[in-house]
Amino acid sequence: MSMPNSNQSGSGMIARRPESIRAVGQSAQSGGIALRRALIGMVLLLALTGIARAADCPTLPPPYDGPIFDAAVQSWNPDLTGLLDAVPGAGVRRIALFANGRLGPNGRIAPGIAARRQAVLAVARAHPELIVLGAPKIGFIEGGDLPGGYVNDTIAGVADGTYKFVGEILYTHGDKPDHEPTPTGEVYVDPLAPGTARLLAGLKGRAVPLMTHWEAWAWDRDWPRFDRLYGAWPEQRFVVASLVYGSPDKAEAILSAHPNVWGIVSRLVDGRYRFVDPAKQAKLGPSMFDACGALRADWRAVLIKHADRLMYGSDAYSTLNVGWDVYPGIIARYRRIAGQLPPDVARRISWDTAAALYGVR
Repeated sequence: MSMPNSNQSGSGMIARRPESIRAVGQSAQSGGIALRRALIGMVLLLALTGIARAADCPTLPPPYDGPIFDAAVQSWNPDLTGLLDAVPGAGVRRIALFANGRLGPNGRIAPGIAARRQAVLAVARAHPELIVLGAPKIGFIEGGDLPGGYVNDTIAGVADGTYKFVGEILYTHGDKPDHEPTPTGEVYVDPLAPGTARLLAGLKGRAVPLMTHWEAWAWDRDWPRFDRLYGAWPEQRFVVASLVYGSPDKAEAILSAHPNVWGIVSRLVDGRYRFVDPAKQAKLGPSMFDACGALRADWRAVLIKHADRLMYGSDAYSTLNVGWDVYPGIIARYRRIAGQLPPDVARRISWDTAAALYGVR
């Protein structure tokens, strides 16, 4: 689940020389161009889908109209007013919310993160009937292991009851158009390194889910290591973000191997993932729907079989360029997919699984 780094600004930054300012401006401009191109591509995709449906597509069942527990919402923006306004109208009754807490190039918390964390914490305390709060997401880690400060803060926040789950940890993150490129084309954290073991030891005995983000393009490297991790901590509840952007057979492999692993259905619903490297992109799984918007049979089989350990998460976020006004559309896309499932399966993925995992009644 990768998001544009649009909020990395704030007081306390060292003044840049004019040439640095121009470089930042050029980077922001290129990021804006990439975002506009992505939006244009989505519009064209929707247009083509509409043409296909008008020509020869079957009539789809009505959308799922039941309650939704959005199991993955992240904040890149301290202003959460738009989210609070959008959620009720979308029929979402609960959200699992965490602040984005990425590290800067120097390995320290990037500027603006503290404000985000405080805003998310304040909103969660003000709306306990809506929000289940998670420890801040961490990503773009240098050194191949979880930083000690992050591990200590997370364990402490879980111990005092502030955090009900551990927000997304980016273990594998291939370069994407809305981020600055990395020298190796990815950011990688070894899940078997000591930092993760220390975090899990600190969570032992607590029913606290932990979100792991890794990606199908590195399946041959990563799956054996996560297979070992999930197996070594059978009492820990792990959550796989976006089902690693993988194919139905990869989702089946993960869920069948480990009963202590849950999966989030998010970007697979609408194909909102793009990589700079076409070789990486080619190794990802298909979206869950075809050109007519119909749920693919292979994905349908996985969803039905593992409905008790699958849940929907919008992976929604807000930045300076993307507002919470997109949220109802994201939820509507999911409802169209869920409507094609048996009603009991749609209900479990939309509400029951997440409610049970996060202890909501």
